[in-house]
Amino acid sequence: NEFDQETRARLLQFVTGTSGVPSRGFSVLQGNDGNIRQFCINGVSKDFTLYPKAHTCFNRIDLPVYSSKDELREKLTVAVATSATGFDIE
Repeated sequence: NEFDQETRARLLQFVTGTSGVPSRGFSVLQGNDGNIRQFCINGVSKDFTLYPKAHTCFNRIDLPVYSSKDELREKLTVAVATSATGFDIE
């Protein structure tokens, strides 16, 4: 586990719009329309975006295919921290 509890909660908030896991687990995670929406990681090309992009309505994150785990950690940390301040990275 490379992220502390606070960072994990922020990542969950970034992708789903909520910082907590439902009491019955991820299998009952809902989208903003009230329907069950599974947590989804969508791999995308860096030509599409350099930073992860979240789609909270669908509990989905578009995650560019990075060349290393360190690059993934860096870009994900920046995206999560920046979204918490109300800014978006393009």
